[in-house]
Amino acid sequence: MNPSRRTFLAASSAALAVTAPTARAAADGPFQFRSPPVLTNPTPDGVTVLWATSGPATGWIEYGETERLGSKAGGATDGLMPFDERVFKVRLAGLKPGCRYFYRVHAVRIDFRGPYDIRRVGTDAVASEVYRFTTPPADPAEVRFTVWNDTHEVADTLKALHTAHQKEPGDFLLWNGDQTNDITTEERMVAQFLAPAGQPFAATVPYYYVRGNHDVRGPGARHLPRFTDGPLYYSFRRGPMAALVLDTGEDKPDDHPVYGGLNDFAAFRTLQAEWLAKEIEKPEFQSARFKVLFCHIPLWWKREKNTGDFCGDGRAKWHDLLVKAGVQLVVSGHTHEPAWLPAEKGRPYGQLIGGGPKPTAATYLRGHATRDGLTVTQFKLTGEVQYTVKIG
Repeated sequence: MNPSRRTFLAASSAALAVTAPTARAAADGPFQFRSPPVLTNPTPDGVTVLWATSGPATGWIEYGETERLGSKAGGATDGLMPFDERVFKVRLAGLKPGCRYFYRVHAVRIDFRGPYDIRRVGTDAVASEVYRFTTPPADPAEVRFTVWNDTHEVADTLKALHTAHQKEPGDFLLWNGDQTNDITTEERMVAQFLAPAGQPFAATVPYYYVRGNHDVRGPGARHLPRFTDGPLYYSFRRGPMAALVLDTGEDKPDDHPVYGGLNDFAAFRTLQAEWLAKEIEKPEFQSARFKVLFCHIPLWWKREKNTGDFCGDGRAKWHDLLVKAGVQLVVSGHTHEPAWLPAEKGRPYGQLIGGGPKPTAATYLRGHATRDGLTVTQFKLTGEVQYTVKIG
């Protein structure tokens, strides 16, 4: 591991331990939203919306093709409407491809006194502002996207990334791992995953989540599905580009003493290899002009002796399948040291790696795929171009 990276993470964790009680005290105030809405897992006919509240509540979404809204999604599961003390997740389904929608989220505090004494506290009802988003077209001729990585809860970096993203939001954001330093409690997870640095980072443009190695650390990591949506490895198609997302797990062997015997990522990577072998045979993937893998830890690194800087087990299990699939580019983070490793003999795909969490080291990536070519440009926060990769 890069020494500066280790020093930064230790300092950040210590700072968070000091500030955590403030967040707990805030939860005792008036009933309110604790996050803006977050759009994730977009498809041509749907999107998932998450949001957080300051106490036990129920919630729902109003939406429609105009600002008058007109439709409601209650989010019932197995006959039960949502009830939670912290986070809500509702899927908007049956939407039209390539259509603009308006929406707002609602919540009302619930006083759950007993099985036959459940009271809606009408004075504690809140509604968000009206936001808008556009569903992906069924078969677009092009796609534009943004990639972040290794933000590690650094507020200045998150705010700068959000500002840059607002200028050219594209069609989706992909957060390529290590949103956090570690995950201890659900209370912290609200800020980590739904309101990073207080920014409405995915209220209008949906995002895809990729888990990083720091996002599996801490007892709260097992609660992650409540704050995200869908599986941790998956694929999606956007116009001429097919994307694969794989979960590289931790950066040390499962039997390393720091994990206390609680990890089994080797088996998880094998499971993903079995899935990958089937996924790359699907016509929707095979017919794509461009094929890109997003994974947090690189499969390749410029210094092979630094085994914590690349995922050797993932490379051993996935590389041949990626070659067979015709993957042209792997996009990663993790090292906090940007790098571009062009394709070479034995590795017919390039490996692009983003920067670190401090504003001076942070990067963001913008991609643009048309039927003629894929261009991926990596920027520093200053706007300076770091790497430009062209395929096709």
